[in-house]
Amino acid sequence: MNANDNAREGRPGVWIFQGRSVVLLVIGAGLFVGLFRIMDFAGIDLPLNFALSLLPLGLMTLYVWRFVNDKPVSYAQDLLAWHLFRFRQWLYTSGALDRPPPFWIPSAELPAPAQFKEESRG
Repeated sequence: MNANDNAREGRPGVWIFQGRSVVLLVIGAGLFVGLFRIMDFAGIDLPLNFALSLLPLGLMTLYVWRFVNDKPVSYAQDLLAWHLFRFRQWLYTSGALDRPPPFWIPSAELPAPAQFKEESRG
C-alpha cells in the first residue's frame, strides 16, 4: 500500500466549490438560468436581467467562501447560534427582555434507575 492507491475518497471540485458544496454551484446555475429566462420573458432589460439573475449564484459563492472552505462542518450553525445569543443578550441589556438569555439549557436531572435505589437501601 502506498499513498497513491485508489482507496481514498473522491471529492469533486470546481473552483472554490469542493465536496458537498458542488451542489450549491449546480443549484446556483439552475437558478441563474431560470431567473434569466423568466425575466427575459417579462421584458426586463438585459443588463438588469443579467445582474439580478447572478445574485443567487453570487450569494452561494460568498457562503461557500466565508462559511464552508477550511472551516469545521458546523461553523455556520455555531456562528449563527453565537450571534443569536449576543442579540438576545443585547435585548436584555437594553431592557427589552425580562431575564438574561441562557447560554445553554440545563438538562433535566434524571432519576436513578430502580436497581440502584434498591441497592442503596440494602
